Amino acid sequence: MRELKILIVLIVFTLITYYGIEPFAHKEMNPHVAPANFNYEQEDIDLANVRIEEAKKALSTSEEKLKYLEEKGASDKEIEEQQKVLDSAQKDLDVAESRLASYEELWANVKNIKDLQGDADVGSESFSLACASCHGLKSQGFEAPFDDALSSESYGVAVPDLSSAGAIYDKDFLAALILSPAHALKLDHKFNDEEQPFPMTQFFGLGDDLNQEVADIIAYLQSVAPQDTNGKDVFQGACLRCHDLKYDELYRTTEKTALEGYMGSNPPDLSIIIRARNAEYLENFINDPQKNMPGTAMPRVGLNKESQDKLISYLEQIGDSKKDERTTLGFFMIGFFIILAILAYLWKNAVWKELH
Repeated sequence: MRELKILIVLIVFTLITYYGIEPFAHKEMNPHVAPANFNYEQEDIDLANVRIEEAKKALSTSEEKLKYLEEKGASDKEIEEQQKVLDSAQKDLDVAESRLASYEELWANVKNIKDLQGDADVGSESFSLACASCHGLKSQGFEAPFDDALSSESYGVAVPDLSSAGAIYDKDFLAALILSPAHALKLDHKFNDEEQPFPMTQFFGLGDDLNQEVADIIAYLQSVAPQDTNGKDVFQGACLRCHDLKYDELYRTTEKTALEGYMGSNPPDLSIIIRARNAEYLENFINDPQKNMPGTAMPRVGLNKESQDKLISYLEQIGDSKKDERTTLGFFMIGFFIILAILAYLWKNAVWKELH
């Protein structure tokens, strides 16, 4: 009976640790964020409002602390330092409100494109004039004007081939990307038109109706995109410029030194990212990295839901191919130790029963 009590205590404390402490630690290390939303307009507006509320709270806290310091007669140095904190908080709020306004303007423009019927033939001509000076379209036999090494040196990152863009990216995201690349990619905190312009230039049109021209280009990209893509296709189209996947012998197309200068650090190999994180985290992070890691230099990918699901499934297949086998084996092992514990308990009673 004494051994049984010890076992019960051990089980209770194990359960408390597993269902109490571990989830709490996970929550603290990975704060909850809104789930992935493939309505990119709503995603941007909601996150911008969250950032505004956070900035308002920080500003209010700074104001209260400054008032407290003034009332208690703090030194001029303390007050001056707190005033700097307050000024910084006010600046953060101004930036957050400005960002909301810029996203509202961007998506209002995208709405003007949303319901237009694009003409792929016209889009082919527009693509040749506006996009082919940087981008290749290998599916149509068009190579990029620069190879990866030269584009890495020129722009900091290899220019993507757009053969699969019409299939893997969200249509509205593509429209936003063409109209305002830095905003669509959520990199407006890193790039601006004055001090550090974004490598991809904004599309100002070719002299006709700008909205119709964008709709035509998207229609063309969709018309030449493959009808069916798999997870590896999505990775190659959306991730391979920056990330390795050594487990599948895929290596980034951007030169390492150039990419480090462009991003601030070299992006990680994604071979086992599914085990370092999990599918839910990746779904939210790929959908909008700024939710999980504010200020990151990683751009929003802009995949449609089907393509993102394929990508995550592919990463699971490459990085954790033994997951199902490991789960099944785990249940067998638990069952084995339960049976072993019961047999050991019965054996112990049989051997020591005369002493008891």
